[in-house]
Amino acid sequence: MAAGIRRGEKYVVRKVNGRWPAKHTAGLDPALVGPRAFEHPAVRAWWEWLRKEYRPQYPVALITPCSSVKPYTRSPTSRKIRGLLRRLGLWSDASNQPIGLEWLYLSDLLLLVPYERAEGYPACCYEVPPEVVLCSPALRSLVTSLLAEVVERLYERGLRRVVLFLPKKHLRLWNGARKRAVKWPSETVTKYSIFRFDGLPQALSQLQGALQELL
Repeated sequence: MAAGIRRGEKYVVRKVNGRWPAKHTAGLDPALVGPRAFEHPAVRAWWEWLRKEYRPQYPVALITPCSSVKPYTRSPTSRKIRGLLRRLGLWSDASNQPIGLEWLYLSDLLLLVPYERAEGYPACCYEVPPEVVLCSPALRSLVTSLLAEVVERLYERGLRRVVLFLPKKHLRLWNGARKRAVKWPSETVTKYSIFRFDGLPQALSQLQGALQELL
């Protein structure tokens, strides 16, 4: 369970003017807000880390969206997913992270963020809504091309299968990246909802079986 989160703790988050309000528990860095965040040295360093250093522990992964609540680990959706992973035997309370699969957040700014690094900087402290990227042809091209390169690198490092639990906006970025890539892991797409998990438990159970075949 993420630091500062108590089992059974209640989260009540309501939309404001049709959007989920941003909440930065760790504090917002003003230099990581909006389009200018893409020029930030910490963001560029993160992209380089993904391309050159990050190596998944497992050949299978769950990919979920980033959140207006930061760190992502404290969002209502993350709390529910932790509970699901715990019930499926895919969560370690001792190490406070998933076991048997990677949990990656799809970020409009940082591309992919492993669960265990989601509470660190810069993942904890930025604000770039999906609309900022989707409504800018230049940023959308940048993000999808970088994401395509990163996923190809992860494929080369052993990532073979992914379960996607993403809203439509994030799926548009993911699919745009897939069209640009040559190598890509096999996908299982599950219906996204903040209220229920239609198909996600079954997909994760199948992922467990796939892991045994790949190891």
